Amino acid sequence: MADTQTPIISVKNMAKSYGELAVLRKIDIDIYKGQVVSVIGPSGSGKSTFLRCLNYLEEITSGEININGHTLRGISEAKENKKLNEKAAKEIRKNVGMVFQQFNLWPHKTVLENVIECPVQIKKIKKEDAVKTAMDLLKKVGMDGKADAYPPQLSGGQQQRVAIARTLAMNPEVILFDEPTSALDPEFVGEVLDVMKGLAKAGMTMIVVTHEMGFASEVSDRVCFMDGGYVIEDGTPEEVFKNPKSDRAKQFFSKILNV
Repeated sequence: MADTQTPIISVKNMAKSYGELAVLRKIDIDIYKGQVVSVIGPSGSGKSTFLRCLNYLEEITSGEININGHTLRGISEAKENKKLNEKAAKEIRKNVGMVFQQFNLWPHKTVLENVIECPVQIKKIKKEDAVKTAMDLLKKVGMDGKADAYPPQLSGGQQQRVAIARTLAMNPEVILFDEPTSALDPEFVGEVLDVMKGLAKAGMTMIVVTHEMGFASEVSDRVCFMDGGYVIEDGTPEEVFKNPKSDRAKQFFSKILNV
């Protein structure tokens, strides 16, 4: 159940530009512990950029992001923000994991080695403890029988489940999913979504950029519809899918959902 007392992520007046190209124009959103928020919308609407800004994979141009008391600020507002952001990002990344479209596994390391690498190298966890945790996580995502396999020997769905286990090994408070099924063959999408549904039921705070409308409708506490760099709709799946307020969302859903 989501804790709606204090937001775990608070975004205020955030914008992101590449030169003259404005990708995010004015984002204001609070996300609470235990919430599953699906971010949907047409290609080029700013969804993935929004996600990457949260984890400081992209600098924000203006506004601010606060995650558990650590703040990222717009680099156009003060020169010193860049250095301050780098310091804040180190703390944010300790508690915010990310799962990408492409799995980003090390092909020369086994599944088990992929999962234990960051806990051992970054969090300085003893290897034997990291291995025990990794095996538990691989079992959780249905990959315990592949611990000694190498990523090129696995299907796309299997690799993505390993990538999720690798993220969980860092014990994050929040996981960002950037279209985690878009690179998969259709037959493997379900196995990844099932793992994500399990995480949602366990109370993991998740922000999911996705084209999987069924997942967004079934699992999300909130759905945000983005277009043109704005969050145009933000509400429950029922509100956003069945009663969108904006003409743009109505147009989008009429094509996507055949309504």
